[in-house]
Amino acid sequence: MGRGAVGPPSRYSRRVVANVDRLRQAKGLTVGELLTRAGMTKSYYQSRAGFSLPYNTNDLEALAAALGVSPEELANPEAAPRVEMRVQTAPVAARVRRLIASHGSREADLTAHLDGVDPAFAESARALLAATSNTVVLDEEVLKAITDWADVPVEYLIDHTDETVTDRTEAELELREAMREAGASSIQFRALGEMSPDALRAIARSLRGRPPVT
Repeated sequence: MGRGAVGPPSRYSRRVVANVDRLRQAKGLTVGELLTRAGMTKSYYQSRAGFSLPYNTNDLEALAAALGVSPEELANPEAAPRVEMRVQTAPVAARVRRLIASHGSREADLTAHLDGVDPAFAESARALLAATSNTVVLDEEVLKAITDWADVPVEYLIDHTDETVTDRTEAELELREAMREAGASSIQFRALGEMSPDALRAIARSLRGRPPVT
């Protein structure tokens, strides 16, 4: 029986990949040196680091030995001083731009806000939005700061596999945009409670069918 297709990388998988990067850099190793020690080929490593395929337990044991840490430390990103994760650039950057647009704002407005929280956050956001590589490593707190600014769940940026959060958040953003187009005041979307995505979209369609507020 053939192996099924690999789905989108989970939040945990992205953290583990970033943890390998963090520990490699902390040990002062190049990628080539790490692969030699772990007995991995470059193509094998890149397919895992790029999320085409997941690491298995043998991979984690080999990498841990190469890095001089326990497999448990390697597989437990929560133990890191700062939780980092490797994310796929295009979809995450697209979602950040979607949040910016829903506010009727510009990228500069977001980065100015982040600069007030932590200048390093603003720099990371600029790097994400300008990145041309397939993946980037980000401190999870950067994504949390962005979603706090946008008033959406942090899972919208850090977990693409959560279809329920994605569907509801996209519906909330549609409503926000419809309200802005109609000239209505903004609202705190967390105050909408358990209203379904379909109900939110129905309100958005209703607003778009009305003349703008004067």
